[in-house]
Amino acid sequence: MRQSLFVCLAVLVSYAQAAPYSLDPAWTKLQFPDCPVVYAHTGGDKPVQVIALQRGLIKVLPEDRNSDDSPVFLDLREQLRDEIHFEAGIHGLVFHPDFQKNRRVFLSYSQSEPRRNVLSEFTVQKAPFKVDPGTERIILEVPHQLADHFSGSLAFGPDGCLYWSIGDGGLRDDPHGSAQHPFLLQGKLLRLDVDHRSGRRAYSIPEDNPFVGQQEWRGEIYALGFRNIWGMSFDSQTDSLWAVDVGQDLYEEINVIRSGGNYGWSERDGNERLLAKQARAETPGNYLAPIHVYSRAQAEGICIVGGAVYHGEAYPDLDGSYIYGDWGYGKIWALRPNEAHSSVDQITLLVQRDDEGTDRFNPTGIFLDTAGEPIILSHTGWLHKLKKK
Repeated sequence: MRQSLFVCLAVLVSYAQAAPYSLDPAWTKLQFPDCPVVYAHTGGDKPVQVIALQRGLIKVLPEDRNSDDSPVFLDLREQLRDEIHFEAGIHGLVFHPDFQKNRRVFLSYSQSEPRRNVLSEFTVQKAPFKVDPGTERIILEVPHQLADHFSGSLAFGPDGCLYWSIGDGGLRDDPHGSAQHPFLLQGKLLRLDVDHRSGRRAYSIPEDNPFVGQQEWRGEIYALGFRNIWGMSFDSQTDSLWAVDVGQDLYEEINVIRSGGNYGWSERDGNERLLAKQARAETPGNYLAPIHVYSRAQAEGICIVGGAVYHGEAYPDLDGSYIYGDWGYGKIWALRPNEAHSSVDQITLLVQRDDEGTDRFNPTGIFLDTAGEPIILSHTGWLHKLKKK
């Protein structure tokens, strides 16, 4: 408690400083009518960029950032017509690391009747650059109890495996204990080999996953104890995996993920015991502390959004910092970790929404573009870039 209080006080000092950056449209003529949730690009010598909108439409972004030409990449609006709840819809999109050869793209989204998380693979045609929905191959479906905490972030690791986050299933306090249950996939981070199949699975479980061979555990699980990861990514230089977890009562948290790590939910909320469980003893567990938390109670934020480690050229002072935001308060920060990635050396408030102004800003995701520069998605339909004041 003493250590977490010190961190919170240090962060408050940083918050009091004037934000040195503002936001400009990354594409000057593109404001989408639906909420943008995922930015991705193909990589390669001539990368193609796409933006996924929450209710099922995915569009190609023009190379000319002053153009309004954004052709359809994939249209799943009919398939997602019942996904009307606040967190329902598309959650993740990522191109295969060897996309230039295999043309594979992966999508995470929600479905109803029954409610579930879906991980699918599609094939992209070359000309025009577009997906035929008929090429969909469902890789894995995970039951979902309620209509929130889907999570669903996707990232390919440097090991070639696909990492997929699943929320705890919704409602307060994780009433079914899903996030700590060893044989449920809810509240977990999964690691899958999507280049091979095993038995009747549409994927294979990597042999070096931390719980492989333990009968009481699902082998797909890479880490556990999450409520609702909203953004995860690998550092392109250190290969560390960063993930933010949306809190419940007191804290928003940032984690550096380790194989087999247990990040505490729902025994803990941030660094603290979950309020609803304080009357009984904490279930024993080797819980890993977040690298950073910030407080809801002190109005520092209310809904964390990830996030990527920056190594671009435009802002050398941010090199090596993890850039993240808060959806409710319209803030963007840069967190500089220590060398061991076990604590925080510095946190800088980059952007602060002007609540007295007319422009609303609620970040829904932070990604790196083809040059490694931040692309910040907003609930308003704009894609933003940083601008030094």
